[in-house]
Amino acid sequence: MRRLPPLSALPAFEAAARLGSVTAAGAELGRTHGAISKQIAHLSEDLGGGLFEKAGNGLRLTPRGERLRNASTAMLDDLSALAQVLRAEQDERHLDILTSATFATRWLIPRLPRFYMRCPDVDIRLRMSGPQRVPDHDFDVMVSYDRLRWPGADMDGQIIGDTSYGVVCAPGYPLQQVGRRWSAPVAFVQAGTPQSWQEWMRLADVEFRAEQEVEHAHHLLALEAAAAGLGVALAERRLVDQDLATGRLVAPSGFMTVPGGLLVTVTPRASLRRAVTTLIAWLRDEALHTQEAPT
Repeated sequence: MRRLPPLSALPAFEAAARLGSVTAAGAELGRTHGAISKQIAHLSEDLGGGLFEKAGNGLRLTPRGERLRNASTAMLDDLSALAQVLRAEQDERHLDILTSATFATRWLIPRLPRFYMRCPDVDIRLRMSGPQRVPDHDFDVMVSYDRLRWPGADMDGQIIGDTSYGVVCAPGYPLQQVGRRWSAPVAFVQAGTPQSWQEWMRLADVEFRAEQEVEHAHHLLALEAAAAGLGVALAERRLVDQDLATGRLVAPSGFMTVPGGLLVTVTPRASLRRAVTTLIAWLRDEALHTQEAPT
């Protein structure tokens, strides 16, 4: 059975030995002067004393302390290097993807089994985007699609596909058309993004008017309300493919394309990971296979 010294005290001892000061060691390790002194005293007592001696206003290692410093520094350096390798290996397996809940629910999650078939060792963890900015250190990759929210904005990222937008509603909902003018009793507007409708009208070269605008905090709620026959919603084609196929929703005005609307942004912490390259290639393939031409 090994009789080891108190290992929790070794970082305090090594820092004090390397820096020649208990105060400096405490500052480096984020501990108080008293806590560092107590750990060093405990270690010294366990090993029979004599690790440091006074040298003016600082400390100097005794020969016994020098031997311990050499051994502990090598050990801590080896542990630090190994921990860095192990963390990197673990980080390589995990990818945190930031995207909207609607996009994740309606498009990304149903396709993830195909990604895991291609890359079974990668663990995808989804984070939901919202009105508040998420710090870069909290995610690896951001997938965004709604360019109508920020018309003309300079969006960073790699383009992986086009998007297409149109008005959707339940079959039989009274959406009226007269030439290039459309009207409906109720239109759903997502909170904080009223410009989406205006930008769609500009790109589609149509005029749309609603007797009442109802604001929803979440786009998914607007799509569900439209399917329930409560109004019309503006939707990206990929998000309503299943509803259109089953007849739950219809798109009387068709869809118009927004070139380069589907973007992937990679944060610096993930830029060198091999799994990111695989993910982007897979997303580009999926986007191509699900891209529909506007009708």
